[in-house]
Amino acid sequence: MPETRPDLRIDRPAETVPQLVVRRVRQAILEGALLPGRRLTERELMELTGVSRTSIREAVLHLQTLGLVETSGGRGVRVAVLGSDDVRQVYEVRAALESEAASLFVQRATDSEVLELVKLTRPGKSDDDQLTAIYHFDELLLAGARNALLESTLAPLHARIHALRRLSLSTPGRREKSDQEYRDLVAAITDRNADRAAGLARAHVDAAKEAALSAIAKLEEERASGA
Repeated sequence: MPETRPDLRIDRPAETVPQLVVRRVRQAILEGALLPGRRLTERELMELTGVSRTSIREAVLHLQTLGLVETSGGRGVRVAVLGSDDVRQVYEVRAALESEAASLFVQRATDSEVLELVKLTRPGKSDDDQLTAIYHFDELLLAGARNALLESTLAPLHARIHALRRLSLSTPGRREKSDQEYRDLVAAITDRNADRAAGLARAHVDAAKEAALSAIAKLEEERASGA
């Protein structure tokens, strides 16, 4: 009689515990619940998440590689505080890569993917809804570009970019201008004009950089005057 082969397969969760912690902390930073400079100890993170010290340590290491947290004096880490030079470098790299992503999207994306971008840029969203829409816009743009190396290079940088967006959009008038820039970009994509899409993507990033630098300069002045 043939031996029965037991089924010992284990269904793995879509995310590990450390990955879940990274996602939750990242979301809290994006939503402004954890502000730049906020100190985070292992004990507090364990209490906030309800997971083990080992999982917290693994998650913190990943958050550091994403540039979302940094070592703080003594024990623990803090939510990363980006200076003007850091912001400038992030946006310079973003401008080069996102303009190429926009061009490739025009050439390779399906009509249904283009339609999704149109839906994401419809006006009338709240600030939080708009930030969520932009987050999905970035994901879809990279997916439609059909370039795995470009996606793997730019995706980690988006963690820092999303953390800066709330700051950038706080500049008076920036949100309205940003909305229009996205609509102009989508119009070029809909027309399948790769060169124009690339140029508009770069112009959008350059404008976002200036807004972020302005907001950072204001924060630095406030910190200096309060010291």
